Amino acid sequence: MNRNLILPAMAVMAFSFMSWHLVKSSRPIPDVDPPISPSRNPYTETIAGAGLVEPRSENIHVAAIVPGIVTTVHVHVGQVVEKGDVLFQLDDRQRRSERVVQQAAVAEAEASLHRMRNAPRAEDIPPSEARVTKARAELKAIQDQMDRTEQLVARKIRNEEDLVQNQQAFLGAKAALLQAETEDARLKAGSWKEDIQVSEAQLERARALLQQAEIEIERLQVTAPIRGTVLKVDVRPGEYVGTPPGQTLLVIGDIERMHVRVDIDEQDLPRFRPGLTGTGYVRGDANTPIELQFVRVEPFAEPKKSLTNAGNERVDTRVLQVIYALVSPPSTLYVGQQIDVFLNAAALGK
Repeated sequence: MNRNLILPAMAVMAFSFMSWHLVKSSRPIPDVDPPISPSRNPYTETIAGAGLVEPRSENIHVAAIVPGIVTTVHVHVGQVVEKGDVLFQLDDRQRRSERVVQQAAVAEAEASLHRMRNAPRAEDIPPSEARVTKARAELKAIQDQMDRTEQLVARKIRNEEDLVQNQQAFLGAKAALLQAETEDARLKAGSWKEDIQVSEAQLERARALLQQAEIEIERLQVTAPIRGTVLKVDVRPGEYVGTPPGQTLLVIGDIERMHVRVDIDEQDLPRFRPGLTGTGYVRGDANTPIELQFVRVEPFAEPKKSLTNAGNERVDTRVLQVIYALVSPPSTLYVGQQIDVFLNAAALGK
């Protein structure tokens, strides 16, 4: 074979292959139906928005009030709880011991106040009266001795030093009688009013500290704020939980009736009016329309966020959040699902 014909032959073959490939690749691509049909707008004039399903009560994020070790978790996901039911329990041994100390302090203060209010004791009065009687008898005896000493001194039988000693003994006995009578009168008068007031204040303080200890124990029991369903549990026994902002341990919501929170773009706000009827479609199910009933408008246009609600996913626009109730939603609807919402803007002219 002539070598001069090899290169031209190879060029012709390459050109033929390239031509065949171009013809084959230029064939029109057949239309293929999407695996999931998109939502269809049911109105001639509409305001469209994306929404998130939420409970009627909104999502209530429950956290611990005080830090501690979780000892017991009383609920599980999907459980219906009543208002006040204990959700989880923190270690309360130290708080309980402090309560015992405060209970003892209250008992002591109550006993002290009772003792002061019931003073004097019946058995304390006879000894006090006996001391008064004894002091009087001693005073009378010393006075009699002093009188006789004065007579003897006048008759020069005894000297004046004896009389002075008797006079001083008389003054001492008189003072002792006065002291005994004063103490007896104070005993029979009972406790001083101001002392009783001090004891009452001490009792109130002890009771307040006991109440504070009871509250501290209650704070270690995290309870349900409403009647609702446990949507998420992110705490386990044995874990240490703190109180940093944003730490959610449980999520609770009232899902007896579901709502959808719709973001209305600020470009559509001039055409929006509260009370518009609407229809929603759950993402992935364009064949089942859900009737929407207007509930309320949250009158604060905020920066638009991604549906993940991450703080770093904002875009340069603002939205107004409108709440609609789902009328007869499907049984498989879950909190947090996305819904395509269409509002009937044609109703504005009616």
